[in-house]
Amino acid sequence: MKASHLIILLLALPLMAAAPLRCAGVASPGLAYPAASGQWIGSELDLCHRAAAALGRSASFTPILMSADRTSAGGADLLFVPAATVPAGFRRQRLLADDYLAILVPAGSDVRSAAGLAGLPICVEPGSAEDAALVGYFKAHHWRLNEFVFQEVDEMHDAYMAGRCDGIVGAVSLLRGLRGNAGNRHFGDRILPDHLAANPIVIATRAAEPKLAAAVRE
Repeated sequence: MKASHLIILLLALPLMAAAPLRCAGVASPGLAYPAASGQWIGSELDLCHRAAAALGRSASFTPILMSADRTSAGGADLLFVPAATVPAGFRRQRLLADDYLAILVPAGSDVRSAAGLAGLPICVEPGSAEDAALVGYFKAHHWRLNEFVFQEVDEMHDAYMAGRCDGIVGAVSLLRGLRGNAGNRHFGDRILPDHLAANPIVIATRAAEPKLAAAVRE
């Protein structure tokens, strides 16, 4: 190797080492949520910055608004996601927070439990973990289920916000984020008390990043 090439390579090493640690996680109060200042705060952000510091890197964070949002997770190195949605190429490390699947209903709804939604349209993504949990829960209680299905998560959100369905299924952590991000119009929307299924939030790292895995175990 020529001396000039070696010098260029050595000069580039600090820049390569400074590549930010890319984190992505579910958006929910307490886990990851924008403060009044606009800065994201929460336990996911704390862990992201702590792991980045241990590796001598800066950190970046991208929120995941629904469990079906693969875009944010695709380019990340460190994930905070439901255990059932850890993508290929990542290894689950440890539990971050307990969570469960539930149903969100509008503030003005008279429904107080899932039983009150029997026969009413419920927004859900077909073939998802939410879909399976909803079907199983209603079948176990012998209630008539009326699913309003969408292939695109954004369309499902829009339908719920427009009042086209009487409830929407999701992880509690993500439903809180959805409710908060919708602004004052949906601030009073209620999460029903029924636990459709467990949905723990876990920490996951890329399989090719053993040093990162060690950093998040501490």
